[in-house]
Amino acid sequence: MPADSELSTLLSRRQAINEALGEGREVQPQFKTVNRSVYAEFHEFSRRQIKEYEFTFNKYDEGRDGYLDLQELKRMMEKLGAPQTHLGLKAMIKEVDEDDDNRISFREFLLIFRKAKAGELVE
Repeated sequence: MPADSELSTLLSRRQAINEALGEGREVQPQFKTVNRSVYAEFHEFSRRQIKEYEFTFNKYDEGRDGYLDLQELKRMMEKLGAPQTHLGLKAMIKEVDEDDDNRISFREFLLIFRKAKAGELVE
């Protein structure tokens, strides 16, 4: 039974992780994970839409730090055919930057689309 084998593999992996953590060893993630809570929090978007947004976000996250800074956001908007002024970009960041770090996390990136869809995005 393939499902039993897959479940057994997953349980073995989980057990190995638990043992390593119990011994104080660091465990490297085997797979890239998406914070599953974004699917629940942004229920107005389908999983497919969120994956497309994630692809776009990662494409323009040139620093690979999990954030879009002002320059990365500027390049993204230009490539998408919607160039913005410097002040416009700063206003866009400020509108969704919940932790005031002057950059956009993936969650904050999704907030842009939520606000745009609801007509709440300041132009």
